[in-house]
Amino acid sequence: MPEYLAPGVYIEEIEIGSKPIEGVSTSTAGFLGPTERGPLKPKLITSFEEYKRIYGGYLETSYLAYGVEGFFRNGGSRCYLARIVGSGSVKASLELGWGAKASLVLKAGAVDVMKVEALAYGTEGDSIQVEVADGGTSGFKLTITNGTTNEEYDNLSTDKTSDSFYEKKVNGISALVSLKWLADGEPDNTTSQNLAGGVVSGKAIKVEAQGPGTWGKEVKVTIGDSGLGKAELFKLTLVYNGIAEVYDNLSTVVSSSDYYVKRVNGISALVTLESLAAIRPNNIADEPLDGGTEGSDIAASDFQGSRADPENPTGLAAFEEVDDIAILCVPDENDYAGVTALMVDHCENMKDRFAILQAPQSGWDISSLEPPLDSKYAAFYFPWIRILDPASNLYKLVPPGGYVAGVFSRTDQERGVHKAPANEVVRGVASLQINVTKKDQDVLNPKGVNCIRAFPGRGIRIWGARTTSSDPSWKYVNVRRLFLFIEESIDEGTQWVVFEPNDEKLWAKVRQTVEEFLTRVWRDGALMGTVRDDAFFVRCDRTTMTQDDINNGRLIVLVGVAPVKPAEFVIFRIAQVAKGSDIAEA
Repeated sequence: MPEYLAPGVYIEEIEIGSKPIEGVSTSTAGFLGPTERGPLKPKLITSFEEYKRIYGGYLETSYLAYGVEGFFRNGGSRCYLARIVGSGSVKASLELGWGAKASLVLKAGAVDVMKVEALAYGTEGDSIQVEVADGGTSGFKLTITNGTTNEEYDNLSTDKTSDSFYEKKVNGISALVSLKWLADGEPDNTTSQNLAGGVVSGKAIKVEAQGPGTWGKEVKVTIGDSGLGKAELFKLTLVYNGIAEVYDNLSTVVSSSDYYVKRVNGISALVTLESLAAIRPNNIADEPLDGGTEGSDIAASDFQGSRADPENPTGLAAFEEVDDIAILCVPDENDYAGVTALMVDHCENMKDRFAILQAPQSGWDISSLEPPLDSKYAAFYFPWIRILDPASNLYKLVPPGGYVAGVFSRTDQERGVHKAPANEVVRGVASLQINVTKKDQDVLNPKGVNCIRAFPGRGIRIWGARTTSSDPSWKYVNVRRLFLFIEESIDEGTQWVVFEPNDEKLWAKVRQTVEEFLTRVWRDGALMGTVRDDAFFVRCDRTTMTQDDINNGRLIVLVGVAPVKPAEFVIFRIAQVAKGSDIAEA
């Protein structure tokens, strides 16, 4: 209750009317499966190019990449991807050290005139030897060796304006050292002397592969001098199978916008960085990560996943935390016993998503083929499709799930979730594993097997829209998904109601809020009826709640909707008559 203590004018904001309910997205898919590389925690991707950048290319042992490509090719715009690996797999990593460079000061008599410094940090430079002798025709000669690499620089000058000045002729050319002018004077001749003082004092950065597996051992790390030439900054180069990532002018200062953790983590598709010490790492060249292992063979339990590590959940367990997913697909489901049941269980438990199931490639015949499970949260598609494999440029059979998910997404965006995702062209398909005939579908359709068929002149189309449920109320895919859309939208759009005073004013506001939302749904063509009252009803009053409900904090709303059903069987009854005017009502 506002207080009015002093005389004056008070301006107050109040709310009048209902709060709008925004319809949730129904076109976002969730994919699971093995990939070449990448993180295990689900990640949102919006194109197949992004998939390849993060997770790699096609695998001979998995159909996931083909399914994701088919999803985007058929109109999908967003999907979450969870990489699946065998238990016990380990990430490859590399710890970058820091320390002092080995060096040697050359004298002219008692005066320090030139400093020779190893390019590499640490004790590696202690093996470098330097020898000074008279030049062949003028100046002096410098010989540098580390036992493997030998370098000679003759006729060096101490004149800074000369093209033969020793800094100009050596720095940037030598693979071992750099020279620094300290004072005028030509260094005294000397026999071989070792650089000294190279020290590795500790570890500065841990470089870790984005995900587990031996693939990470092929990532090579190079640390070099920054493009700005500042000693405190460095340049990081990552190379993996022809892919190169370059991050220049990185800082070790946490507050800097160029702090290496900020610049690399979340951007790199290959690694993550962890600070071990706030100091610049030593320069290194093409150092590979180490220690990555593949773990055991993938099993259904790996698809189930775990939330044991709250920061890095995996598999279907991780998808429980992703509210945006409305379509679930596992292209490799038939390769792992038990995965199909896990998919359906996940959708039935979450009650806000729908599973796309696929027939196996072999081991079936038309008379016995049927959905593996009875569920109103899944649909079953047959047969496999033949595509042109980008990896081999040959035709390849792949499961249809990813392509069907793309058609779901495209139909939702173009027409709405109430439109059955059927009689739609499946893009990117060359042919089918088997040409399903009408007689074949006469057997399959009543069982809930949605066929993909080839029609001369009309292309390859999805020709079925049934769930795998035996309950006639939930026979059609679009009806089930429409209810998921309505339920999730109302759920998210009425969270403000919780803990409000449970009285007639609140009931009226809730009724108005839900009615306005359902009116929009009806006007979009998702509900039956030529007038609004035929399409739905919303009740929230003393008829839906007892005093005991109110006393126990329960607000109960009864909502009824009349969904549109697909015209699955279009029947024209045609009779022969003498003339049109003789037609009478039958």
